[in-house]
Amino acid sequence: MIIKYFDEFNGQWLDITGTTGTTLTYNDASGWVGVPNKVIKGTISQAGTSAPTIVEFENTTGATLSTTRTTNGQYRIDSDISLWTASTMYITIGNPQTKVGIFSYILAYGTSTRLDLYSYDSAALTDDALGNTSFEIKIY
Repeated sequence: MIIKYFDEFNGQWLDITGTTGTTLTYNDASGWVGVPNKVIKGTISQAGTSAPTIVEFENTTGATLSTTRTTNGQYRIDSDISLWTASTMYITIGNPQTKVGIFSYILAYGTSTRLDLYSYDSAALTDDALGNTSFEIKIY
C-alpha cells in the first residue's frame, strides 16, 4: 500500500509509505521529513520482594533497561544511556494480565537515566501488583 500526504506548504503530495514508527516534522530546508520515534513497548511483572522483570516487545532506543525494587511498591527502571526526558515523553501503563485486584500504577520521570514506578492496590503502595502489566513509552 502506498500512503500519501499532501504538503500544503509546497503544494505537492509526498510518499510517506514505510514511515511507521516515525513522526513527520517540517524542516524549512528539507520540507516534511520522517524522524524515527524512540519507542519501548512490553510488559512488566513483579512478585514478592524481587525486582520487577521487563519483557520488551519493541525497543527502538538503543538502550538497555534494568530494574530495581527500592521499597514496598516502589521501583526504578534504569537506562544505560541518557534517554528519558521530563517534557517530551508519552507514557502509558495498563492493566495487569495475570493479577486480580484494584490496581493502579504511576510511571514517572526521575532523571535522564531513571524512571520511577509505583504500584498500588486499593490506593496503598504494594508489591506483587504487576502481573504482565503492559506499558509503552514514546520519546519525542
